[in-house]
Amino acid sequence: MKKLLLLIPVLALTACGPKSYTYEAFYDIEGTGKAELTLTVPGGASQSETVDLPVKNRAMLANALGRITLTVKPQTGQATCKLRVEKEKEITNAGAEAKCEYEITESTDN
Repeated sequence: MKKLLLLIPVLALTACGPKSYTYEAFYDIEGTGKAELTLTVPGGASQSETVDLPVKNRAMLANALGRITLTVKPQTGQATCKLRVEKEKEITNAGAEAKCEYEITESTDN
């Protein structure tokens, strides 16, 4: 019985580990034709690529606190970006240069 009582506090402490700073994010881009996409993620390098629109449900990981920035520049017309981080509200923006940003903070739920 004594061994069991000693084990309970150890189990309680291991369940209260440090907060994870890895966040899943997803984005969509609406539009037609080609666009230059630039993505900056906390804990990673900025990356750019030319994509065919539309882009649906692409995933990424952010490994630190900070700002996720998704910028879309369509070759013609306008585009709409949609950015979702974990359980937070979706960010949407549209234009000839659409930019969606989200700031990951200590209070961001993951």
